[in-house]
Amino acid sequence: MGDGMGDGMSDRGWTVHGSTYPLADRWIRVRADDCTTESGVPVTPYYVLEYPDFVHVLAEDEAGRIVLVRQYRHGSASPSLELPGGVMDPEDADILAAASRELPEETGYLGGRLEPVVSLSVDPARYTNRTHLVRAVGVRPGPAAPEADEAIEVVRVSRAEATRLALSGAILNAGHAGLLLIGLSRG
Repeated sequence: MGDGMGDGMSDRGWTVHGSTYPLADRWIRVRADDCTTESGVPVTPYYVLEYPDFVHVLAEDEAGRIVLVRQYRHGSASPSLELPGGVMDPEDADILAAASRELPEETGYLGGRLEPVVSLSVDPARYTNRTHLVRAVGVRPGPAAPEADEAIEVVRVSRAEATRLALSGAILNAGHAGLLLIGLSRG
């Protein structure tokens, strides 16, 4: 009996015969691959979304409260309660550098001890990027500097309330809810 992991499957993947980009701009690149599965079935086109990596920060202030942000999200046409963070910039040396840039930009919170927690794919079937969770413990308030198109409200909650928000659906973004729960379970 197998363990269900990899039974009847190999890690070889699909053969890509060619790719085109029907859409490519500063926000997203849509790649259309002409593929054949391992068993010879053609899958044409198969669309893959190429995004840069994201970094999200589970920040805990000196009082032990979790720092979240609330901002309008156009896709859902509603405000969304989330972890602070954003796209990794090309000049970011690594995920810790990106986290230490994004946290004060969005929230004004500074300092603290930073540690990487986990790197996951939001949707490995369609997305090329990873989302990274960094934990920041002992952050202190300072001046925020959000992007011109961001209107961000900083929300501080207890660890118990953060867990309740993630489990209740009050945090709409499934990736953020999952990352929050992972981060809270680690410390």
